Amino acid sequence: MDKVKFYGIDGFNRPVFKSTTSNKYYGSLAILFRGWESEKEVLSKVTANDLCYFGNSFDCEPDGTPAQVEIERGKI
Repeated sequence: MDKVKFYGIDGFNRPVFKSTTSNKYYGSLAILFRGWESEKEVLSKVTANDLCYFGNSFDCEPDGTPAQVEIERGKI
C-alpha cells in the first residue's frame, strides 16, 4: 500500500496527494476546493477512499483507478 501526503490543490480545484516513496500522484475527482484551503481543511473532508490514481505529474489527467493508499499528515 502506497503512503501519500497532501501536495496541493491543482488547476481544476482537485486535492492532490503525492506518494512518499515514488513519483505517483493521487487525488479526488468528487471533492473540490477553492485553492487556498489548508492541509487540515482538506484532510477533514478527504479520505483515502476518495482518492484515485492521477499519474506521474501534478496537473495530469486522472486515470480514475481507485487508489490503494494510506494518507499521512504533513505536506510534502
